[in-house]
Amino acid sequence: MSKEQYNLSTKTDYLSRKMFLDPAGPVTIQRFEEVKYPKIAKFEETARGFFWQPEEISLTKDAGDFKEASDAIKHIFTSNLLRQTALDSLQGRGPTQVFSPVCSLPELEALLLNWGFFETNIHSKSYSHIIRNIYNVPKEVFNTIHDTQEIVEMASSVGKYYDYLHKLNCQKEIGTMLVSEKEHIRAIWMALNASYALEAFRFMVSFATSLAMVENKIFIGNGNIISLILQDEILHRDWTAWIINQVVKEDTRFAQARQQCEAEVYAMYQDVIREEKQWADYLFNKGPVIGLNAAILKDFVDYTAVNALKEIGIKYQTPAPKTTPIPWFNKH
Repeated sequence: MSKEQYNLSTKTDYLSRKMFLDPAGPVTIQRFEEVKYPKIAKFEETARGFFWQPEEISLTKDAGDFKEASDAIKHIFTSNLLRQTALDSLQGRGPTQVFSPVCSLPELEALLLNWGFFETNIHSKSYSHIIRNIYNVPKEVFNTIHDTQEIVEMASSVGKYYDYLHKLNCQKEIGTMLVSEKEHIRAIWMALNASYALEAFRFMVSFATSLAMVENKIFIGNGNIISLILQDEILHRDWTAWIINQVVKEDTRFAQARQQCEAEVYAMYQDVIREEKQWADYLFNKGPVIGLNAAILKDFVDYTAVNALKEIGIKYQTPAPKTTPIPWFNKH
């Protein structure tokens, strides 16, 4: 966080500020009697109303289901949980540590803090709750995350954009190196798109895998937790898309970054889509679950890409199914 945030001597006019890197500086007084973006304030209010705790959900039946499951189902279930843990570890820190230092509005800061809270204190703890209740030695299961190259590389493809923005934030804060505003804006833009890729692509693919188990009447407790997380993440996806679209409308610096980074942004989404399809092959390399296999999940990736990219004004250039290949996903 910038040290300027703790200087309360300067009066603020938040209604005239930009979302990110406003020349007036970071948020100081957290005041909400009137806000520039009621939409952001409403997003945060809705998220607060979603509060829940994973410990409320019993996993007794899930433990029995796991003991009786085939090796293929155990591999799918475990791999998916570990991937979800890894990705939420990134998204639990990204909003607060990476975007918060460059935000300039109190309603946006409140949203970012809420975002990080849900990802860490509810979602990541949910996955620990599941693993703790199903596996005899949970830490041994968690330790395999670092050895699963498919998960490590997948996390890196998003994390590198967060890391780069974090590096620029720190350099600007301590003044060790001149950080150009143009470079900083481009880094924020790329990180916002990386965040959207996580929310709109990666999480949705993981949830489809979890809910396929529910469709087979196994791991119901896990499915109940995932349904609650899905509710949260759809909201996170929607507000990330809204921020991406709005910041381009209101800030010429971001409009320019969008134009200049168009090819790079699309290439990033293509990388995410390619990795998701590779993940489908890894996930089902020991066999399918009834109603879901690698081919169906790959089609779901393409179908999801069309709609998710359309939300932020990008046309997906790869042929994709016109209707969802996983119709039961919508009911969840």
